[in-house]
Amino acid sequence: MYEIPEPDVSDREFPQNVTTAYMQVQEALKLKDKTADCIIMNDSSHSATLAVLKKFDTGMCLYYIPVRPLWNLVQSAQQQPLAKMLLSVYAYLFQVVKVPYYTEYDSYLSGEYETLRNWIEEGDDEGEEEQQYRDEQLDVLHTMQHSGNRLLTLISENEHLMKWEENIKAYRECGNWDLETESLADQFLTLYKEYPQRSVFDNIHDELVEPEETERIRAEQYISFYWSSNDCMQDMLFEMINNEFQECGVTDEPTSIQLFDTPEAKPMNDLDFEKRLFDLIDKLCALLNPYDHE
Repeated sequence: MYEIPEPDVSDREFPQNVTTAYMQVQEALKLKDKTADCIIMNDSSHSATLAVLKKFDTGMCLYYIPVRPLWNLVQSAQQQPLAKMLLSVYAYLFQVVKVPYYTEYDSYLSGEYETLRNWIEEGDDEGEEEQQYRDEQLDVLHTMQHSGNRLLTLISENEHLMKWEENIKAYRECGNWDLETESLADQFLTLYKEYPQRSVFDNIHDELVEPEETERIRAEQYISFYWSSNDCMQDMLFEMINNEFQECGVTDEPTSIQLFDTPEAKPMNDLDFEKRLFDLIDKLCALLNPYDHE
């Protein structure tokens, strides 16, 4: 498949011959594909086998999906067709893709928002203007918790998945129809049909990629629903997260595994689902930006 010549280790004894052969294969693989890594792994079916890992490069990005835009649409009588179609998209991302939700007590962002709340509540009183700003921040934290929980209830309902195509059709027939928006919902639906049970965490293999590294950015830390990209908490939240991530040496990124215990005709590690998913999330966030307001 990779047309790598058989390693010549005739001058080495065991186990040095195994180590040398592995290093030669690894070096040759890198010359063929810089994005691939070669490892020797074992699992319940193999005492030892050669495997090629390929990672999806997240680009050190935060894939945070704002909730406030959809909440605003849900409350607008004129925007119900759009709101229902996007509820189907959010329901898919939450129920099937398993994107964490920031009001769930065990989510990463739940802890981050709680830390911000504690900082604000414990802040020194430096004057009336500063107190007013802290009151504004606490109001936002209350709103994001209350409204976020109500929206979480909505996207947890299976009905939005069942009526996805129906909701797209209803949006297409409404007066505020937009081709780009409908196309995005269609692309998410196609991804769901092609990968009906695939989670964003299915190809996270922290046990294979530098497993000895304990300070690592977990997938649930850079993939999540959150309240808003345009509120008074945004800068504080991102500064805190960036400071935490700077202490980490490894990012858990989607990684495909191709075992070489049997001959294969072609590579099986294209990460098609992840490539399409992360691209669609980027487009979704851009589309929602005009609705992300108080």
